[in-house]
Amino acid sequence: MEIDFIALAGDIWKNLNIFLATSIVVKAIKFFLFVYVVVLFADIVMLLILRGVSGNIKQSLFGTTRPLISRSKAIIRWEKILERLKGENPSQYKVALLEADAFAEEILTGMGHTGETMADKFEAIHPGQIESREKLMQAHQIRNRIIHEADFSLTREETQSYLDFYEAFFREMELF
Repeated sequence: MEIDFIALAGDIWKNLNIFLATSIVVKAIKFFLFVYVVVLFADIVMLLILRGVSGNIKQSLFGTTRPLISRSKAIIRWEKILERLKGENPSQYKVALLEADAFAEEILTGMGHTGETMADKFEAIHPGQIESREKLMQAHQIRNRIIHEADFSLTREETQSYLDFYEAFFREMELF
């Protein structure tokens, strides 16, 4: 008498599937496991909330907190700065850079970088914490030249390139 193991395994598999699909015991176990997983997930979320991890996720990911400003307000403010480049007045180019620098300083302050001047705030930024730090420092040096040198002038293209440095910083901060 020969035994067909393939047919026997197929029958066992078919009967096992029927049992798992129709058994009340299996359905009860599935329901219990579902409830257990939901409760376990709720426990994990509550533990994270109680430990204050939700407030520090951005700080954990980026090494610093991110500013609390809505994207729409940031975009509107940035578009107003860019509007100054549409004219032919070089003094408006300077104003655009000054406004962009003030906006960047507000963001750095909102991130918790303290200091009386932007240079102090730049020193508070650890290397690697903000990738666009060097570009931001270059753009700020141009802002200083605008403030301290009465005869300093900029073309629209130069202004746009420095505003691109600020924009890189704002994009890194996820403002837009």
